[in-house]
Amino acid sequence: MSDDAISASQATRGFGAADVFGLCHAVEPQISRDGRRLCFIRIDREVMTDRRRATLLLSDDRRSWREIDGNDRIETPRFSPDGRRLAYLRKAESGTEIVVFDTGAGVGRTLAHAPSSLRELAWSPDGRRLAWQQMMAAPAPGWVDLPQAPPGAVWNTPPRLTERRIYRHDVQGHVGEGAFQVFVAGADGADAPRQISSGAWSSGFVHGPGLAWSADGRAVILSASRREDWDAAPMDMNLHAIDATDGAVTQLTDRPGADAMPAVAADGRIAFTGVARTGVSAPRRRVYVIPAQGGAPAELMPDLDRSVDGIAWAGDALFVSFDEEGGKVIARRDPDGTFMPLVRDVGGTNIEMPYSSGTFTAAADGTIVYSRSRSDVPSEIGLIEPDGTAHALTDLNGAFARDVGGFVKAEMFWTSASLDAARIQSWLLRPRDAAASQRLPLILEIHGGPFASYGDRFSIKHQAFAAAGYAVLLVNPRGSIGYGEAFAQALHDKHPGPDWRDLMDAVDAAVARGGIDESQLYVTGTSGGGVLTLWTVAHTDRFRAAVSVKPVVNQETWALTADIGLYLGDLWFDKVPPWENLQKYRDRSPLAFAERVTTPTMLMGGDADTRTPISEAQQMYAALKWRNVPSALVSIPDARHATASMRPSAFAAEIAYTLSWFRRFG
Repeated sequence: MSDDAISASQATRGFGAADVFGLCHAVEPQISRDGRRLCFIRIDREVMTDRRRATLLLSDDRRSWREIDGNDRIETPRFSPDGRRLAYLRKAESGTEIVVFDTGAGVGRTLAHAPSSLRELAWSPDGRRLAWQQMMAAPAPGWVDLPQAPPGAVWNTPPRLTERRIYRHDVQGHVGEGAFQVFVAGADGADAPRQISSGAWSSGFVHGPGLAWSADGRAVILSASRREDWDAAPMDMNLHAIDATDGAVTQLTDRPGADAMPAVAADGRIAFTGVARTGVSAPRRRVYVIPAQGGAPAELMPDLDRSVDGIAWAGDALFVSFDEEGGKVIARRDPDGTFMPLVRDVGGTNIEMPYSSGTFTAAADGTIVYSRSRSDVPSEIGLIEPDGTAHALTDLNGAFARDVGGFVKAEMFWTSASLDAARIQSWLLRPRDAAASQRLPLILEIHGGPFASYGDRFSIKHQAFAAAGYAVLLVNPRGSIGYGEAFAQALHDKHPGPDWRDLMDAVDAAVARGGIDESQLYVTGTSGGGVLTLWTVAHTDRFRAAVSVKPVVNQETWALTADIGLYLGDLWFDKVPPWENLQKYRDRSPLAFAERVTTPTMLMGGDADTRTPISEAQQMYAALKWRNVPSALVSIPDARHATASMRPSAFAAEIAYTLSWFRRFG
């Protein structure tokens, strides 16, 4: 869709919160090694069931797509080395199953089924075997002596016991005392699934691609920790080779920090990302390579001051992806060290908000398939030819965009920070039909993290705000990812504070650009953005109303009640626990400044959120009510922290509540 293909005159209606159900997006694009076949998962939001439906789509010609499977939970599609079969995970009523689909015959069969969680899939180089990880529960410790229910009795669900520092995850729920173990099975079903790992294995609470086969097919490469007390250092992970025959383990790397994302070259070398355990909030993920048998890692791109989040081999060339100034880049590194960025529009995995997202895969000849997005393009599948030419393969939301009159593009601009003249990047969305002379109300919408980033990517929420008549301001203050390690670390042990100064500088710059009514300013944000929203109304009264979504208001209670509060609290407060310096925690808690707030403020939280428990929002709500500040509390049933995990109707309601609150005080 070209920039001006849609005009306001074509619109039959506007875009609203309920239109969350009209959009779809693409995830997990895959290309076979020979480049002949492509697949991806399309996520639709079904209005009658209020759920996301995942449909696996396959193409043999890069033009037409056929549906392979539709379910509310399909993930991890992987082509066999010859491209003739496609394996994927599918959620079933009684657990999770692995399906192997024959792309020629057009039929699939279940290879394995487990009542517990399955994750990751990897084909052996000869295509004869599949490896995956399966959660295996641990028995209750021997010192527990519980009464047993008599035959036929119906008792309550047994209590949950933990001795872990980290015992739950906002999306996964209760982590349990078990471990993910590696299984191997014959891809044709002749060999039954066989567990090849045992004992303590953990990928901590941040799980990414961590499973691959060695080039000779003798071992499975796994990124994990073998420490029984992994939760004492959850980001300490190394690469291990597990013999697929006898389960013998060879540790390939041995250093503090997270070694992950193993990618095996045809000659056996293993590339991977490594994060040093430095005690800072957002260390850089670097790229290393080791011989097949392990050894001292060699850094490949030491001058790349960006965190790499995706790697793939194509012959001797290595492709990587990383955030770069509000975009996400795919670049190629050749054996001679030549480094060439190819595209910077990777995104679209999360279209609710414009966070960094998106993945890619590579064929043997260097053809790349990836998910792409722009502020006015929700989500598409893109292809990069071996010569670097890039183009879109799909138009998933084109018809819907035309139906609602199109989406608005973001204007990018830079601001000089008043603190130290650092360059701060921002984007401004204006309503499509706004006249040049019109002075618009403005919503400052603040990203979470705080070590994350917004960018030139589609956002359902921001498009709905713009369609409602507001200009929308997005800012990447210090601490944001994609501007170098020093820019991110400038917020270590300081949030909230200097990042808020950057936000206010960006608001001033947006007003100075013209067309903004400075008497009609509003502020909202989610998670870390919810913190900064409350920090804003506690430090200035220039905003007419505020909506803080899933915030932290009391750093002490958050550190002691959030799912990863013990880990991040220790890291973000520079290893100072609350009882050693309570004032330090209070100084960065919006609740401590509640007496200053006069701005009408709405608080929102998810009842099932363990990342920023709803008790945080409830504390601030009670404080504002105590002081008779106009305020409201919205509790979202069954909602966890991640926006992408919310029911579509809940996210639509979040948008509607926000706009209604702003109109009420407009």
